[in-house]
Parts: sequence; structure tokens; C-alpha cells
Amino acid sequence: MFESFAKKALGKKINTLFRLSMMNFRNEMKKLGVGPGDYAFIALLFVRQGLSQDELSRQMRVDKSYTARALAKLEKLGMVERRPDPDEHRIKRVFLGQKARDIETDMFRIVKNWHTALGKGIEPDRMEMIRAGMDQMIANAETYLGLDESLK
Repeated sequence: MFESFAKKALGKKINTLFRLSMMNFRNEMKKLGVGPGDYAFIALLFVRQGLSQDELSRQMRVDKSYTARALAKLEKLGMVERRPDPDEHRIKRVFLGQKARDIETDMFRIVKNWHTALGKGIEPDRMEMIRAGMDQMIANAETYLGLDESLK
């Protein structure tokens, strides 16, 4: 039953691609002093600073305790700063620290190189179809799991 299905199972292919991506980022980000799971928090903050810890958890699709541990580690490294929200003091907003800003160019190069490597040999119009298909799969997964629309 599984043998014939496994060859074309999307989940298996996505999982393999994820593991290969993590292998690449583990090796590359280590040179910058960033852990394999931590770089994604920094990358998200390059795009949108000032998110709350809860917003980061939702955006990253990880549980709050994982986010808290990752941010505590990144804060000790000087990669992020947590500051109280001016309107709601129980909420802490997360901003990039100077050490993260110092490695932005290198991080972007690593992510861009991986993106280029993954897309090698794929025509631009086909790449757009792949992206659209992946976006649809993400939306389908979120619907299937009953996740909140605010994640998008």
C-alpha cells in the first residue's frame, strides 16, 4: 500500500526538501553564529520588526515555548532585543539587535544562494507555477488543520 504511494507522496518530498534546507542552513548559519532553527526568526524580523512573541510564534507556525527559548538565546547573543509595547506593557515587541543587523548581508547571501540552487534548471514561468502550487498547498494545510486566517 505505502510502497506505490510513497514515490509520489507530496509530504515525503516536502519533508526531504525541508531536511536538505536545514542541512544547508545549519552549515552556513553556523559560520555566522546562528543556530539552525534561529535564523528563521532573524530573517522574519528583517522583514517585519516589532512583532510580539505571540505574533512570531503564529508567523513561524511554532509553539510559544519554542519561540520563548529561541528568543532568550538570540537575546543573549545580541541578535534580538525585546522591548515592552508602549500601549500594552504585558506584551513585549521583538527587534533586531546590532549583531543581527551586522550579518544581514551575509544571511541574505546564504538564503539567496539556496534559493538559486533550488531553482537551477527551472524556467521562470514554471517556478511561478511551483510557487503558486506551494501557496495553495499551504492554504489547504491551514484549512485542513483549522488554523486561524491571521497567520497569513
